[in-house]
Amino acid sequence: MTKTSLVALAGVLALTAAGQAFAQTSPTPPTFGAAIPGQCVLDTGKALADSKLGQQANARLAQLQAQVKAELTGESEALQAEEKQLQDTQKTATATEAGKKQWEGKVQAWAQKGEIWQRKVQLREEEMRYTTQIAINSVMEKMIPQINTVVTQKQCSMVVRADGLLQYQVGGPNNQSQEVLYVNPAMDITASVVQKMDASGEQLPQINRVNLEQQAAQAQAAQGAPAQKK
Repeated sequence: MTKTSLVALAGVLALTAAGQAFAQTSPTPPTFGAAIPGQCVLDTGKALADSKLGQQANARLAQLQAQVKAELTGESEALQAEEKQLQDTQKTATATEAGKKQWEGKVQAWAQKGEIWQRKVQLREEEMRYTTQIAINSVMEKMIPQINTVVTQKQCSMVVRADGLLQYQVGGPNNQSQEVLYVNPAMDITASVVQKMDASGEQLPQINRVNLEQQAAQAQAAQGAPAQKK
C-alpha cells in the first residue's frame, strides 16, 4: 500500500508557491527517445489528486480538518479569555491571604486545562494522520483493480512508480506550474488509470476521523473483560 502522506494527497492538488516561482520560465520540452516496450510508468500521487475518488477523499479530509480546527480554536480562545480574566483580577483578588489562595487555585486549574488542551492538539494531529492514511488506502483499494486493467490492456511487463523519476516544471493553467516526468508520454499510464477510476462509478466508504481515545478505551475494556466460560 502506498506510503503517500497527507501532503501527497492534499498538496498535489495545490502546487507550492516555491514550485511556482521556479516555473516562471518554462523550459523547452525535451524530445524523448522511443518508448521501451513493456515498460510503463505510474504516478500514484497524480492519480490520487486527479481522480474523482481522490478529490472526494481530499475534500472529506479538509472537512474533518476544519472541524478539528474549530474545536481547538474555540477551546484556545476560552483559555485565553480565562487567562485575561485572571490577570485583570489578580490585584484585587490577592488583596487578602484567603483571596490570594483562591486566585492561585484558579491559576493552577487554568494551567491544568492548558496542559489538557496541548495534549488534545497532539492527539488530534495524530488522529488526522491515521485518518489520512485510511483515506489514501481507501482510494488505493479502488485504484488497484483499474491499474491491473490498464496494465493488461497496455501489455506492461513492468510498472515503475514515478516517484523515483526525474521531473521538470512547466507553466500550466492559471499561472500554476505543472510537474512533468522525464519519460516518454507513451509509457505513462497515469491518465488511463484515472479515466478507468472515474468511469468505474466506485464510491468511497464513509471517512470519519479516527478516535484514538475511544479505541484505547475499547482495548482496555476488552483486556479487563472476564473470559467467557466454554
